[in-house]
Amino acid sequence: MGLAVGVGMLAQYMGDEPDEAQNMRRDLDLINEMLRTRDLPEHHEPEQLDQPLITRASVTSFPYSWLHYLRRFAAHVMRDAKWVPYPVEPGEDPAQDPVLRQLYTKMSSHLLCHSDREGYYLPVDFDDLILDKDHQITGGVVGSSHRLRDELKTLTHQLEIELEDQERLSDDVAESLSRQRPTDVPFATERLVWLALWEAARLSIERDTAIVFY
Repeated sequence: MGLAVGVGMLAQYMGDEPDEAQNMRRDLDLINEMLRTRDLPEHHEPEQLDQPLITRASVTSFPYSWLHYLRRFAAHVMRDAKWVPYPVEPGEDPAQDPVLRQLYTKMSSHLLCHSDREGYYLPVDFDDLILDKDHQITGGVVGSSHRLRDELKTLTHQLEIELEDQERLSDDVAESLSRQRPTDVPFATERLVWLALWEAARLSIERDTAIVFY
């Protein structure tokens, strides 16, 4: 079992898994109610796609622990922008990193404080995470694809990822990142998860579709 990161999922469910499509529609109806109460625009998820959504990430599903490697890395950068990265020690659980645990309590980061197993990011630009205190929405926390992308940008220096004009990831860099494997070089796991999330955020914003953790 592990985490999968998808976009355009309602359109996929409509063709293959009608029960999942119904569940996602229910979630989105509830989320739109919460958006309206915050004077935010609703999100209307496409049920059909005129073109396929093509990610440049080689890995879009991975063990749950991989996400925590990136989150632990991000937490240290958020605390200290000049942090010099050092890897997780063998036998350590990145999810238990004290800096990460401290930032969890602030519930301010769209990367850190989203569910690590299920839920949504929407292509709607909002600052504060949407918390479902009634536990009706899958995942219980809704993030913004825009804020996720912005937080991923802050990690590029320490991850040694070059963006064009501090905005775009070139095909060459994306291909280089996608070829890495966890045992190849330090922080390869973090880069692979970064790329999966970056591509999901890019497609979410460009094609007006939710990111789904499932």
